Amino acid sequence: MAHPDALAIVGGGIAGLATALALGQQHQPIALYERADTFTEAGAGIGLGPNAMRVCQSWGLSKALLEMGCVPEQLLACDATNAQVCGRLHMGQSFIEKYGAPYVTVHRADLHQVLMHAVLQLPAVELHLNHTLTAVGDQRSERLSLEFNHGQTRLEVPALIGADGLQSKVRQCLFDPNAPVPTGHWAYRSLLPASDVPLALRGSQMTIWMGPHLHVVHYPVRGGEYVNVVVLVASVARQAQPGWDVQTSSAQIALDLQLAMRGCCVPLQELIHAVTDWRAWCLFDRPTLQQASQMAQGQVALVGDAAHPMLPYLAQGAGMAVEDAACLAMHWCQQGLSVQTRLMNYAQARWQRAAKVQQRARRNGVIFHAKGPLRWARNAALGLAGDRLMDMPWLYAA
Repeated sequence: MAHPDALAIVGGGIAGLATALALGQQHQPIALYERADTFTEAGAGIGLGPNAMRVCQSWGLSKALLEMGCVPEQLLACDATNAQVCGRLHMGQSFIEKYGAPYVTVHRADLHQVLMHAVLQLPAVELHLNHTLTAVGDQRSERLSLEFNHGQTRLEVPALIGADGLQSKVRQCLFDPNAPVPTGHWAYRSLLPASDVPLALRGSQMTIWMGPHLHVVHYPVRGGEYVNVVVLVASVARQAQPGWDVQTSSAQIALDLQLAMRGCCVPLQELIHAVTDWRAWCLFDRPTLQQASQMAQGQVALVGDAAHPMLPYLAQGAGMAVEDAACLAMHWCQQGLSVQTRLMNYAQARWQRAAKVQQRARRNGVIFHAKGPLRWARNAALGLAGDRLMDMPWLYAA
């Protein structure tokens, strides 16, 4: 039985575990509810910018993440059609000196494991599997009633944190009944053993290849033993559900990539041909946040993708979830304020930054996939001021 003062967190992914960790380290009782029968994380690699890594350092996770991940020395921006290196951003030690933390690339499952290990050390946090939220009661009473598994479990809590992702049940019940909208963009992801990467593309850098209607990103993970490869393609005319599309066959993926990448340079084609195992995700989105009440109302708050799903064109989905968790814990621990005030203060502190990241991610998608005069202007600008254009102090230093 959960502690009577335990906050309920729904969702056991990165956002949920990060929130449980941030609050649990402040000795706040937490009951985290996950609908699956095990704690797992699908996907491939992700980037944790200095903004997220500083938070992880404060939680004591830096050593574990550095052991499992990699610190790229630089980011190369290349033209996918002719292999031209358009711009270069120095990272590595330069980021540590400038921002107080490195940029780390890590497998999503490894980040999830690091968070889970840290949460399990906290006596204030209880984890509950096989719990699907089915109803949320009236917020006009002091305690909020929750129902799981169609009435099999009922409880009352002081507050509810929705960390249940893009298709958030918490969001649907209390904030927004609308479903996320397919963008027509698809992400094809894979892990490639580093030894299988073409020699010309091996190294400790991150590389982004920008081409008409697509871009490709690859970088090392798992101590450099593997390379995460992602192909992001716009305007794929196929329907799918959010998440990994298990209906997409290997033959369909191969056809998608063959059509999308015709005209790409030989080095990039060689990299894609080296991959034999792809998974496909259709990218879904929601409108940009417009106000704090979209992240908190009454005794309920949203974190991560439940609040502000991010297209992957700024590599900040996990980073924003980590920031949300730290900010929520800070405001929750303010003494002498009501539950509603603490949660609204969190939302007021977060919504504008999250909205800016959502907007910049969409803008990057246009820039990365440009063709014609916009492509030429992009390449020329990167050639003249690559470091200044590619660095983001507004994001990494905040």
